[in-house]
Amino acid sequence: MPFQIFLYLNTQFEIKPNNYKQIFYSRYMKNWKSILVTVLTFFTIGGMVVFTSCEKDPCSELACKNGGNCSDGYCQCPVGFEGAECDITAASRFVGKYFGSTRCENFPIEPDTVYIDLVKEPNEIQLRLGSGNTALLGFSGTARTPETHFVTHIDENITVHAYITVDGDLLALYLETIRKDINLRQICHFSGQRVAQ
Repeated sequence: MPFQIFLYLNTQFEIKPNNYKQIFYSRYMKNWKSILVTVLTFFTIGGMVVFTSCEKDPCSELACKNGGNCSDGYCQCPVGFEGAECDITAASRFVGKYFGSTRCENFPIEPDTVYIDLVKEPNEIQLRLGSGNTALLGFSGTARTPETHFVTHIDENITVHAYITVDGDLLALYLETIRKDINLRQICHFSGQRVAQ
């Protein structure tokens, strides 16, 4: 009986060449996978901690002017100011003399001049047309990028709406005149470029 146990034990632990690979794989290779995953996880978490701790406050390099506040790396400008640091008045994009042409629906294209003047800092402007039936009117409005609407001119028979857009030195003006007494609606467009005054 003791010899049978010894034989039994001996056959149980006998290492054969094919079994050796399986034992090596089961003992060491499975451990290497878990060790590799652990090491990669450690470096991933460590790298994230290092990189996030080095992040700068995006507002530390901005100096928001004219009452602007920094939020997420951008200046939130008060009405009337724009630019990366709220250092540009909105009116400065519009103010100037523009030379171009006006086209009113069924009428021929005419050369025309449009003047936009600063009325009050930082963004109250006035629109004056050089010719046409609205030349005597002065439209006032609040400069806003990219489009500025002017206060509608209303008298007993005539209503005039005007708005402008500016792209660099180019101005586009939309003007709508409604005459109630004769039931007429006229739309005019001006396109022009800023010229030196």
